[in-house]
Amino acid sequence: MISFLMIDDNPIEHLIMQRMFDKFHLFPDAGHSLDARLSMDLFERYYLVADVLPDVVFLDLNMPGFNGWDFLEGFNKIYKQIKKPVDIYILSSSIDPKDKLLTDKYEFVKANICKPAKLETLLNLYSLYQSSKRAAS
Repeated sequence: MISFLMIDDNPIEHLIMQRMFDKFHLFPDAGHSLDARLSMDLFERYYLVADVLPDVVFLDLNMPGFNGWDFLEGFNKIYKQIKKPVDIYILSSSIDPKDKLLTDKYEFVKANICKPAKLETLLNLYSLYQSSKRAAS
């Protein structure tokens, strides 16, 4: 099974995403976090425990307090020690091209997705990760 974590301070974004997951049977048991700091704590605490960590993270950049940029910097410090590949997708309403350029410096960021995520994008991602999981087993 592909594990998924969405980090976004807006509960409505989580609700919309989970409804699409449920309706189209994508990412069962998806995790949701409103707090990027708590999510970073999870990675810092369990980076050696592959079963605890998600395979895919959707990350909002603009959040109060510890934001997506802070998360990326913290994750950058530990990602090479993490015992499994974790792919991060930026899920943002920002249309600022500078954001894309800044996120491109992180090799673990796979793409920038505009909110709201389109069903086609989610279906393609799920299919991609399902295929890679099958190939690995």
